[in-house]
Amino acid sequence: MSSKIYIPRKIRHCLSIVRRTLQHFSEWNQDAWRFFKASTVTGNYFGNDTAHLESDIIRLYHVVEKSLSMPAFRPRSSLNMVRQLQASLDKWDGLEGPHIASARVVLEAYRKKHEELGVDISDVFSGGATSCILDGQGGVKPYHSHTHLDREVFLRVMIGRVSVRNFDVERIPDQKILGRAVTAAMSSPSVCNRQTSKAYCFTGQRARELLALQNGNRGFGHTIPAIFIVTSDLRLFTGTTERYQAWIDGGMFAMSLLLGLHGGGLGALALNWSVLNRRDRELRQAASIPDHERIIMLIGCGYPTEGAVVPVSTRRDLEEVFILQES
Repeated sequence: MSSKIYIPRKIRHCLSIVRRTLQHFSEWNQDAWRFFKASTVTGNYFGNDTAHLESDIIRLYHVVEKSLSMPAFRPRSSLNMVRQLQASLDKWDGLEGPHIASARVVLEAYRKKHEELGVDISDVFSGGATSCILDGQGGVKPYHSHTHLDREVFLRVMIGRVSVRNFDVERIPDQKILGRAVTAAMSSPSVCNRQTSKAYCFTGQRARELLALQNGNRGFGHTIPAIFIVTSDLRLFTGTTERYQAWIDGGMFAMSLLLGLHGGGLGALALNWSVLNRRDRELRQAASIPDHERIIMLIGCGYPTEGAVVPVSTRRDLEEVFILQES
């Protein structure tokens, strides 16, 4: 006689729903805890004070930059931000970096703008923040529209981008080509210009070892000569309202990187990273990615083989996507 206990189908179904629900909340909790530890929600409790301070300086000086770029600049606008920026720079305690230099340049540009307008803001500037040598870039610059030819070329590059799955495994892309693609991606928008994204690059056998942890490259992953792991630094987000911003910043960066690789003559494809946290931890450990960075996606790239083919990937009709609501 069998010792198996018979469980009715409806009960098994209910138990399955309970199991999936508990798993969902467990994964959600782990994601929330990673953001909670890294972002400014917890202040400096987890030792992220330097990253938080730099993020705050970037956010503040970019607000001042935006006020300087408005079509009708209002004197003494953003004064509160200017004061906060000066206070944050005072806390920086002698450390340097491109964003610190830019913050000082922005403050000086703000002071000069008021000087040109004949508006007194001596109550705001005590001389500390901009009294050093100004060797950074910041403030505003003229907007230059691209020529018609440039626009047409750019649109062709965008429309011509496809997901390639046929690579010449022996040809590893040159570091300069990969670096130019990352440079292009660095121009992507990010919240308050905080530039949270990073691109970890792996080539050859190392790339294939890491691809073994991603389940969307079966049948062709062994031919991919180089991969990027795109991440977003959670320490640079300011609180609960930015809990999802990592995917926005990281997604735009990843798309720009795909276009940069395509524009550089390489084939590339996006490899999703929709996984459980235990698999996420495996990739983090294997690729030495810190816990305060959110892994957004992987990107495989290389030179397409001669005669490579790609899916047609039919797109939706324009009318389904472009919803124009005229006044």
